[in-house]
Amino acid sequence: MSLDEAQKAKMRLIAEKLDLRPGMRVLEFGFGFGAQAYFLATEYGVHVTGATLSERQMEWAVEHNSHPQIEYRLQDYRTVEGKFDRIYSVGMFEHVGRNSYAAYFDKCYELLEDDGIMLLHTMGWARRGPWNHNAFINKYIFPGGELPTMAHLTQEFTDKWHLEDWHSFGMSYVQTLRDWQEKLDGWKDMDGFDERFRRMWEYYLAACAASFRRKRVKLWQQVWTKLKSNRPEDCSNHIRAITPSVLT
Repeated sequence: MSLDEAQKAKMRLIAEKLDLRPGMRVLEFGFGFGAQAYFLATEYGVHVTGATLSERQMEWAVEHNSHPQIEYRLQDYRTVEGKFDRIYSVGMFEHVGRNSYAAYFDKCYELLEDDGIMLLHTMGWARRGPWNHNAFINKYIFPGGELPTMAHLTQEFTDKWHLEDWHSFGMSYVQTLRDWQEKLDGWKDMDGFDERFRRMWEYYLAACAASFRRKRVKLWQQVWTKLKSNRPEDCSNHIRAITPSVLT
């Protein structure tokens, strides 16, 4: 499976876990470049609202992944208002910060319809303890980023939620990172990046692949519903029916 095929498989996996129906109102926190939102709008007929703090990603998404049923917003997730049938984020929670997890979950609870579904896709950390902001990744690649541990996602702010499913598939990211490194192809046609940047980026990809391989870094997808939800059955009934795919 190619990277593009694996990416499509991951987006479909997210869609199926959300149990989407045409016309649903869906909210995405941190929509990246809009690929997931566009996929859901075109393939599943839902209305997607996306919030981001990145002006450049906003510009790119509007130019390349616009759709009549997508509204991209340059907005802090904490200021979003309204009600949504589904809420999800992919690769955004790593930038929320450990001290703000309660605020994130509480905001999702406020915005989600009582019988809705929330999906959280995030990297995780295998070790307890304080986060090292002086490590290579934080210093050069993701300033301010923090990965949650399992313990962080079982604190009091989750008491009003029901955890429907916890899926761990970090080993798939080993191949993803290695494929990314191969696609650099000796930095062909990328003369604008100096040697320092190239060495830093190659080290980043190799180090992350090793961390996922050793399972120090995890990749989790969690599916949540409200405790007061009136859904007639557990989400695991439809989640377990999803055909396993190669993921990226």
